[in-house]
Amino acid sequence: MSDRYEHHFYEYTVEQYDDLLTLARYLVVNAGKIDAAGGLLFDRAYMLDFEPTPEGVAAHPPATMPPLAYGPLAGIAALPGEDWQDYCQRAFGIEILPYDPFCLWLQSPLWARTEPSALGAGLRIVYVLDLGVPHDHVEISMGQAWTDYDRSGFLWDKLGMVPDGVTLPLRQWPERICAPTLAARRAAITLGADNLRQTLIEHGIAGPEDIAGLSDEEIRQFEFTTGALPRSYCDVLSLIGLRAGRLVDDRELQIYADQLPEVNRMGRERRAEWEAEGGDPIPDDATFIGARYGMSPWFILQDSRAHRPPRGDSPVFLFDTDMGKVTQVSISVWGWVEGLVRDAEIFIAEGIPEKNARRGHRTELPPLALQYKQQAQRDRNITIIMMAGAVLLGTTLYLIYRLTT
Repeated sequence: MSDRYEHHFYEYTVEQYDDLLTLARYLVVNAGKIDAAGGLLFDRAYMLDFEPTPEGVAAHPPATMPPLAYGPLAGIAALPGEDWQDYCQRAFGIEILPYDPFCLWLQSPLWARTEPSALGAGLRIVYVLDLGVPHDHVEISMGQAWTDYDRSGFLWDKLGMVPDGVTLPLRQWPERICAPTLAARRAAITLGADNLRQTLIEHGIAGPEDIAGLSDEEIRQFEFTTGALPRSYCDVLSLIGLRAGRLVDDRELQIYADQLPEVNRMGRERRAEWEAEGGDPIPDDATFIGARYGMSPWFILQDSRAHRPPRGDSPVFLFDTDMGKVTQVSISVWGWVEGLVRDAEIFIAEGIPEKNARRGHRTELPPLALQYKQQAQRDRNITIIMMAGAVLLGTTLYLIYRLTT
């Protein structure tokens, strides 16, 4: 069974393997000194624009550098004229790219708030040499998933070292969720592109005319502003991106395509505010897909920018804009939609009145023409009522006249 929580594996020459191990050992041995001098630099350019050059670092090292830039100080000499791309490719077998899993695993900006120490960076290098890069590395760097790299003795064995103390001075990650458990949880989600429409109809949430989505072209236009989206979320947009009956009260929950530009604007603004206040990190490739009363939005991770090959799906996270906290609410986009369906079923069963549902129309008239038709019908009804009232009043007055004369 294919599971995206497996690992990305890398091919190294013997020399590159040894160089990576040398760099990892240097970071671990000198972790106290590096952290005291200002710590590691988790730059958004992933070293493409980092100055000085590899030769310059060996001569005059700056106070803070990305993990890979410590290679020359670890004794892995640079060749004359090499830039960081050439140096890392030759010495470590790493192509410096913003979406490369190894680069993200080692020096993503997300680590600056969750595990920024040189010790952690060194152990992450050793982890790759033995296991590869976890497919859920984005969630791990966010502190939303857990890996045993900071507790496993085999990493220290590979370094030929013994850890200081009984416990390692690293962040305590959330309880481990291993790949088999995640695979089972994902398999338990029964909703998908093939049965969402029928589920909404059979459960009385929407009629056939109440369900409408975006075209392929409209989804492509949407991705121009958000970046590449997981296939699962594109399927959701194509099915219910415009309306889905009483799946949600669209004044309480904003999940439809016409509401998402405002949701994303709000999400980005609140993210910037909480970044300055020390809130939980939100990835650069986050796309906000909904909000409650215009706040506390849900977001997913983009597809091709963060993963090769494409993810196809994404966990769904909740950004609490009151507390600056991020939590994972579902391991899949379809799990999130399944939760919306379940809530709608509960509201219907409890007899909660329908409010602000998005209903379709059985007529083929366009919305504006339908609006005029409905207004004309209301005007006719008012006219008929007034005429009937006039007749009734006239008859009553006539009867009164006859009875009194």
